[in-house]
Amino acid sequence: MKKWIPLLALLLLLAGCTSSCGETEAKEPVQPEESPGAQVSAQPTASATPSAAPTVTPKPTPTPIETEEVVRPSPDPVPTSSPTPTATAAPGPTDEEVLAVYREAQEAYSWFHLAPMPFDPEDSREVDGVVYYRVDYPGIDSLSALRGYLKGLFSDAIVENLLPYDGVQYLDIDGVLCVQDGGRGDDIYRGAEYTQVMRGDNPNRLVVRATVEVVDPEQNGAVTGSVTYEFPYEKVGEQWIFTDFSLVR
Repeated sequence: MKKWIPLLALLLLLAGCTSSCGETEAKEPVQPEESPGAQVSAQPTASATPSAAPTVTPKPTPTPIETEEVVRPSPDPVPTSSPTPTATAAPGPTDEEVLAVYREAQEAYSWFHLAPMPFDPEDSREVDGVVYYRVDYPGIDSLSALRGYLKGLFSDAIVENLLPYDGVQYLDIDGVLCVQDGGRGDDIYRGAEYTQVMRGDNPNRLVVRATVEVVDPEQNGAVTGSVTYEFPYEKVGEQWIFTDFSLVR
């Protein structure tokens, strides 16, 4: 019995050495510490596979946040004071307009000194033994209409001289304007007429100058001279009228 005890101890020792030796072989060998002055031979080491360069991930650009645009009303413009207009006289009528009115005035003036207004010889009326004929003129069919027309051409003084309120040349009869037939015809000694508008310093006063040739019928109408007339055309109130007038002969 005593012989087997040492043998069993030896077997157990061998068994423990075997297991411990296997574990030691599996472990990584420990490098002995280098002693000072010892030369370490350079051992070639396996070169590691070069790793790829690190990829730089770009930083994401922040998405702009959509904001609602606030529209602010623009301030009202500050009113600027406009320059005060300088008071100037209104421009008067043109020469053509003045001469057109002059021809109307000559015609109207002749209704009282040369020949009556056009009338209808078939439409007559008798008053106190005097025969009157109905006036046939567009727009003038009564005494008031005739007076208003004259006031658009002449001053009140001229109108009263032509058409007095107690006159008998023109009358309203049966609601229509009538006139006596008392014309005397044209002046046989009157030749051509030349007119022009004269302007001075006063913008509210013009002058129509009319030059009329004088002819001699016994010399086959030869011109023997001329006569010049001047008719002031003035702005009275808001109206332009003739303040002095006559027939040209």
